[in-house]
Amino acid sequence: MKIAIMTDVNAGLDYIGYDSGITCLRSSVNFPNEVLVDGIDIRADEFYERIKNITDPKDIPSTSAPAMGDIMDAIEKFIEEGYTDVIHFPISFKLSSTGSNVVTVAEEYKDKINVHVVDTKMACYLQGYLAINAKQMAESGATVEEIIARSNYLIENAHAYFVVEDLNYLVKNGRLSGMAGFMGSLLKIKPVLELDTEGRIVTKEKVRTYSKAVERTIELLLEFMEGKQNIKLIGFHSLKEETVKAVVKKIQEARPDITDVEIHFITPAVGAHIGAGVIGFGVMVL
Repeated sequence: MKIAIMTDVNAGLDYIGYDSGITCLRSSVNFPNEVLVDGIDIRADEFYERIKNITDPKDIPSTSAPAMGDIMDAIEKFIEEGYTDVIHFPISFKLSSTGSNVVTVAEEYKDKINVHVVDTKMACYLQGYLAINAKQMAESGATVEEIIARSNYLIENAHAYFVVEDLNYLVKNGRLSGMAGFMGSLLKIKPVLELDTEGRIVTKEKVRTYSKAVERTIELLLEFMEGKQNIKLIGFHSLKEETVKAVVKKIQEARPDITDVEIHFITPAVGAHIGAGVIGFGVMVL
């Protein structure tokens, strides 16, 4: 048995500081007059500097999932390299067609390689961490069944909250209802959003100001972590690193036992749907 690990660009592995050796399917970011491949043609810092001054919703970029041909090329390369199995960790099925597209393509290769697709129900480095952990397990000799079982445990024992500054991105790209976005803008509401157990972006609570939304996020994280040990805390942001660090400091003041902390950029393929000025936190019970 030889196991390959695959994910997509939404996982943020471009920003972890080293080459993970994990195959990454890439999405495109579509500006009105330009199409750019995430992580190749544009990086996170450049992307957020570019979009933070957008005032007209029609100028908000959209995204395109990895092409079927790219998925086929990746699988064919795995076959050529002698892999017997591929475990794919896509962004939540509720947020993108990427995972289901891999399932569809994999049918064409079922007699040549076993392709296993795990619905992470996550995004950003929460999704990325699952792939990193799987890669480490595969290199240590774990079986496909052991890797998938561990991945499902982490998925079931994780949760994420985030705060956005501009609801127009979620509205335009269909991740939040138009009415909810309109009312949020009208009333200057800064909702605390969460990735629910199905991997959907939903409103957890409606808060009047950004600072209060951040404070409420801290409270919700501490509530989720209450009574739990061996916790990994992942912060992610789009040009809000200092805010994320400040939140981490407050959490660690309340829970000094939490030392496993990582902070990462939100990649452009995700940022196109939520905008600049976003902070988010994921908690995993290891």
